[in-house]
Amino acid sequence: MQLPYVQDEQKTRKTGLSTTRFGNLACPPSVAVHPSEIASRLPGFRYSFPLLVLLLLTLWTPADLEAGTRRYRCTWRDDPATTMVIGFEHFSGAAVRVVYDTQDHGRSWRDYRWSATPARTVNHAGMRNVFVRLKGLRPATTYNFLVVDSEGVSKQMKFETPHATPDLPLSIIAGGDSRNNRPTAQAANRLVSKLRPHFVMFGGDMTNGDTDMEWQQWLDDWQLTMSYDGRLTPIVPARGNHERANASIYNLFDVPNPDVYYGLNFAGGLLRTYTLNTLFPPGGDQLSWLSRDLSRTKAMWKIAQYHHAMRPHTLSKPERDELITLWATQFTRYGMDLVIESDAHTVKQTYPIRPSREPGSSQGFIRDDRRGTVYIGEGCWGAPLRANDDDKKWTRASGRFNQFKWIWVGLRQIQVRTVRIDRSMGTASEVDPMARFRTPPGIYYWDADNTGDVLRIPRRPDDVLAFSSTSNPPGGPAGNTVIQASKAPAILRRDAAGRVRVGFQLSETGRPVILVVDNNMRLLFKQELSIRGPGPYSEVIQLPTMPPGQRLELIVKGAGQVLGKYRLE
Repeated sequence: MQLPYVQDEQKTRKTGLSTTRFGNLACPPSVAVHPSEIASRLPGFRYSFPLLVLLLLTLWTPADLEAGTRRYRCTWRDDPATTMVIGFEHFSGAAVRVVYDTQDHGRSWRDYRWSATPARTVNHAGMRNVFVRLKGLRPATTYNFLVVDSEGVSKQMKFETPHATPDLPLSIIAGGDSRNNRPTAQAANRLVSKLRPHFVMFGGDMTNGDTDMEWQQWLDDWQLTMSYDGRLTPIVPARGNHERANASIYNLFDVPNPDVYYGLNFAGGLLRTYTLNTLFPPGGDQLSWLSRDLSRTKAMWKIAQYHHAMRPHTLSKPERDELITLWATQFTRYGMDLVIESDAHTVKQTYPIRPSREPGSSQGFIRDDRRGTVYIGEGCWGAPLRANDDDKKWTRASGRFNQFKWIWVGLRQIQVRTVRIDRSMGTASEVDPMARFRTPPGIYYWDADNTGDVLRIPRRPDDVLAFSSTSNPPGGPAGNTVIQASKAPAILRRDAAGRVRVGFQLSETGRPVILVVDNNMRLLFKQELSIRGPGPYSEVIQLPTMPPGQRLELIVKGAGQVLGKYRLE
């Protein structure tokens, strides 16, 4: 074989090959070079075969070979705008690490500015799972990365940090129950790559039997969610009943809590997601965490996901009354906007509902367009379909087909589109990353009864977000004082810890300010809140000790106007 010798730098560039130079011999990585060829090109070189082989090995860089890694996934443990977890299987090699940069250096791994080593390694599902936790990232930024080890370099991939301001919308895909119909699950994964959401919420039952082989196949199929440019879509996973233990989710996705219930904040307060675990006691620690977190969050929107539906829309699945008692009451009390359920392998969406046994209620819920929560689901990412034969009085629409939800979250409303997987398989083009809220050709939506293509959830009015201090929302337990800003009597009473909850309405984007003054208008307290968009808000304010015996007034200002004045007691 005649080797393509390259005599100078200019000719080397013209070949378009990555080359290793040895003397005046340039060796493209794809070309095998016999040691005698090198010896003949080097004047005075005494041929020693073992020495020459060793020398040749030192010439190869990791970029010439593939790293011993595969089955990549991105998850979060902390702020999605500034962190990312890169997970993968490391099946051979040593000294593995991730190099990353905002610039595109291809597979030239030495040119990447930043490097991070594994934070956690765990053997699970027949794989050595490695998790590299990146911190200090810039919001709304695309990062290129490589996985490098002693054997070589992975292909180049990308991940994207979501924005950190509420004025831009979020794109989310939500579903669950892929289980044992791989062709449908693979088709759904390909659609994820086309729609390029900020992340996927997956409600459990990834596999049928939780076996090593099934998980390896599932992660192989998950690579289909990677877009044409190598962009990985982060996943926010929940546990299903076909995951035999919490460890399957914790060890394969490095979620923040080994008990697999956790929350994440998105877009500077636009959204908080709650991932709950219906295979873990719904009371006790999980309920305490949920109630505490809901009472403290300042997010404009709240979305929850979990596996078992409270009221499945198929007769073959059991009811989960305890979830209504323990969780749904908290959803109503603290204004959960949307809940995504799985497990039943059917399709449903409800009107806004809340727990109730009053006249007009059905199966523990009643429609309430002002205070209710919308429930959608129930699975169908590839698991065997079940009949939608158990509609309720408050069911908006139901169906039976493979589907997932494409959810757009903005300042003024949430929009939910149900993508029909089987009919959308022919989608060829990806959404433009700069215009990701446009439907690409070939996507088919469910034209649902009473809804049409798009289910719209508007912002709640302020008198729903803030209840009076002498009452509690229907179905909710007493305990936390909640003050209504515009409708309740203009008196705020501090609790034993000196806290008050105040509601207010912003007509435009701005930074609300809380002021406390005495009867001489002397400023005693000032707290600036975070910038936020138009809409109703409810804030818990921790006040310091105030001078006794004075008439105090609390004032809320924002967007250049006074939003409310209250007598403080």
